[in-house]
Amino acid sequence: MTERPTSHRVRVRDLTLRYLDFGGDGPPLLFLHATGFHAWVWAPYVGRFRATHRVLALDQRGHGESDKPPTGYRWEEFGADLAAFLDVLALERVDAVGHSKGATAIAAAAAAGTTRVARAVLIEPVLFAGPIASAPIFENPLAAGAMRRREVWPSRSVIFDSLRPRMPFETWQEEFVRYYVDHGVADRPDGHVALLCPGAIEAQVYANAPLTDGFALLERLHVPVLLIRGAQSPGLGEREAAEALRRLPDGRLLTIPQAGHFVPMERPDAVVTAIADFLADPAARGRST
Repeated sequence: MTERPTSHRVRVRDLTLRYLDFGGDGPPLLFLHATGFHAWVWAPYVGRFRATHRVLALDQRGHGESDKPPTGYRWEEFGADLAAFLDVLALERVDAVGHSKGATAIAAAAAAGTTRVARAVLIEPVLFAGPIASAPIFENPLAAGAMRRREVWPSRSVIFDSLRPRMPFETWQEEFVRYYVDHGVADRPDGHVALLCPGAIEAQVYANAPLTDGFALLERLHVPVLLIRGAQSPGLGEREAAEALRRLPDGRLLTIPQAGHFVPMERPDAVVTAIADFLADPAARGRST
């Protein structure tokens, strides 16, 4: 069982963001979730790192128990939030791990000017070459699907039973589905539960993604970077990974077999080992610039 963290709220850029502090000894290790998720999905990772790091996980804007402004979901905003969050907490030499949009947010924080990240693990970052759009694209399948997502359910158990056999959850290890469900909804006075990331906000994140040149953001990340992809990833294929490595000033690539975009939930043992090995590697002890 993961030791229960302390929950904190901090004022960042006119927003209140919630983060979890799992404790531990050593420099800060900050985990950032993907679109539609929340800080608690990283709980299964904590045990491996509390002996060497102070482990933190952030609910990004619009997600979990952080504020949910009606607009402001360009991917650069997530990077600016992260940079300001590190400033407010005065965190230094941070090891940052992000999945999907959370990974791209780390690169966006570097582009926003932060020098507080010492090393980064980017797991399946979402990268567009461009920007390829001048306005949000709500017609894309992910945005359209988010807009249709059911938000109110009778109970957590009903959500779990409904989601477990469906993609992408059917390939996840079960504890991740339980954390996703148990901490991804809020209790309502009528006894039902409601998603903490509304479909309209999730849709904005997806719709705004093509406005940002993610590959260009990587060029601003002047720290050692471990790039992790799933071998069956539909978005970060071999060609995209090779381009990402070309853009990163100090990058290395790990492809994990029998996994796709949700590799942190599908192959957590492999991902945890990769992160631990990277953080213990003397060659990866760079300095932020």
